[in-house]
Parts: sequence; C-alpha cells; structure tokens
Amino acid sequence: MFGRKGQGAMEYLMTYGWAILVVMIVGIVMWQLGIFSMGTTTVTATGFSKIKPQLAGTGLTAGGGFTGVFTNGVGTSINVDTAASTVTDILTNATCSGGVTLAQGTNPITAGSNFVLTSSGCSTGTAGDVYSIRVRVNYSVTIGTVSTDHMETGTVRGPRE
Repeated sequence: MFGRKGQGAMEYLMTYGWAILVVMIVGIVMWQLGIFSMGTTTVTATGFSKIKPQLAGTGLTAGGGFTGVFTNGVGTSINVDTAASTVTDILTNATCSGGVTLAQGTNPITAGSNFVLTSSGCSTGTAGDVYSIRVRVNYSVTIGTVSTDHMETGTVRGPRE
C-alpha cells in the first residue's frame, strides 16, 4: 500500500522533474539579469501646500548638494528667509551644514514666480541611491503695513544624481 504511493511520486518526479528544473533555472537567470527589476525611482514631493517644488528641477547630488526649484503659490509676493530655512536628510537625521541660499530669484518673489534654493553639506552617497529630505521654507508675507511670518515644510524623495 505504501509502496504504490512512493512509486507514483517517483514517477511524477522522473516525468516532470526535468521541466521543473528548467523553469527554475530560467527564472533564476531572468532574476539575475534584472528583468524583474522595478526600475529607478522618480522624484516625488509631499507635504507642500503653498510653496510648490518643481520636481524636474529638484534633486540631491551624490556629493551632497541640494538644488530645489520652487514656485510661489501663496497668491501674493513673499520674502524668503534663508537664514531660518533648513534642508534635513531624513535618513541620517542631519541638517545640511551649508545652510540655505536663494540662488535664483530675489526678494520679494512675486506670486507665481519660481525661485531656486540651494544647500550644501548634505549627506553624500552614490548616484542612483534613494534620498529622502525634509525642506523647510520660512517666508514672510506683507499686506499693507502688516507682515506675517509663515513656514512651509515638505518632503522630497528621489534618486541621487
């Protein structure tokens, strides 16, 4: 009784075992060639509501340099306070040591205009590695004679360049 079950299993392996082995080898070769790779990640941003990053112009280099193109979506002119603005690497929880500078665009930045913030001294890595940084943009809005301070914080994630 037990011999018949063992014989059936052995016949199955002898008949289909080679096909199973070939499928496994082909699968391993395809995996090693990267056919199942999901590809590279894209630049994404979350958390920003009024100061919007332009993802095509935003990135972190392998050497630790951040460049971000932002659009003033506040609806009125703003003055960016670079001394209070920060760029923080979420993965290492370290603030970029180079501070934040207003590379293109001068205060005041009119509604709908783009401006470029840069920072250096962020963590270094290899091109293609995924980064995740928190950007805080401090700015003030002046309406009439009243000036109010605001802060916009968001996260930018993507591959290092």
